[in-house]
Amino acid sequence: MDVIKTSDLKAAGMPRYKIDLRCRPGGPWQRVMPGVLLLGAAPPTRADRVRAALAYAGPEAVLTGVDALHAQGFPELPLPPRVHVLQPAGRRRSGDHHVLLERTTRLPRPVVEDGLPLAPPVRAVLDAARAEPHPARTHALLVAVLRSGVCTTRALLAELDAGSTRGTAAPRAVLHALSRPSTPTR
Repeated sequence: MDVIKTSDLKAAGMPRYKIDLRCRPGGPWQRVMPGVLLLGAAPPTRADRVRAALAYAGPEAVLTGVDALHAQGFPELPLPPRVHVLQPAGRRRSGDHHVLLERTTRLPRPVVEDGLPLAPPVRAVLDAARAEPHPARTHALLVAVLRSGVCTTRALLAELDAGSTRGTAAPRAVLHALSRPSTPTR
């Protein structure tokens, strides 16, 4: 289905009242976020929610976390309940129960896949790990990315050191444990 901003429809000449009529309950369209529509009546898919979150967050927004990792070759990772999007620190948009909007002064240079601006794997996995409340899933997430060879423990620790310290204790502990040489058992 198509995701579009109401401002784009108005710029194309569609009157506001027609947009409102089509978005009424039972209508052919629906609002998925403020100012963002899904041009269909079926429930939005995860892909629809991703595109809606990026449209809502603005042109500089970058998809991060597990959704960004899925798009970059990690489809086996379980998706969290919310789509994680980075936005410039000066933006004041807020998320909802489907979208985690995180403001940052360190927007990564996006990798573009299928028209989506994605955080590079090193940043995406750490953003996912910082937002993950379960230690076992944090561990599994970091191990999956490290085993793929896409990044190293050293690169992940350097990225953690460069950013905010909020939420970094668990990923940092996992990375330090993984970087220690294993001791043989007797």
